[in-house]
Amino acid sequence: MKIFDTMKAWADLELKSINRDGKSIKINERIIIRWYFFGSCDVCSQAMDLDDKDFMTLYRQTLKYIGVPKEEIEETISIWMLDKISQQEIFIINEGAHHFANFKGDITKSGGLKACFVKLSDKLKA
Repeated sequence: MKIFDTMKAWADLELKSINRDGKSIKINERIIIRWYFFGSCDVCSQAMDLDDKDFMTLYRQTLKYIGVPKEEIEETISIWMLDKISQQEIFIINEGAHHFANFKGDITKSGGLKACFVKLSDKLKA
């Protein structure tokens, strides 16, 4: 299985846990999704020994697959590159990384995105 195929399967599973598809995601929810999958893509990239350029490609492809607008994807990358990530965003990144690292194709290891939604959806404003 290719890396991107793994990320697509992971994205589908996590989006299913929140009963959303790319078209029904609200702006404040996309903030959580952007940082959650940043963490997931980061762990995947580290495991595959990818450089930053390949990480950014994987991240862009994954979020495009989910339906996040290009401008929001690039905003997230800019925040990362400028080292301006907030503590709340770091929490979300860590959740995405932790859950993806434990995933390994086991659907019982998903649900971290749902936990982030429950905890943060009403606190994040676009």
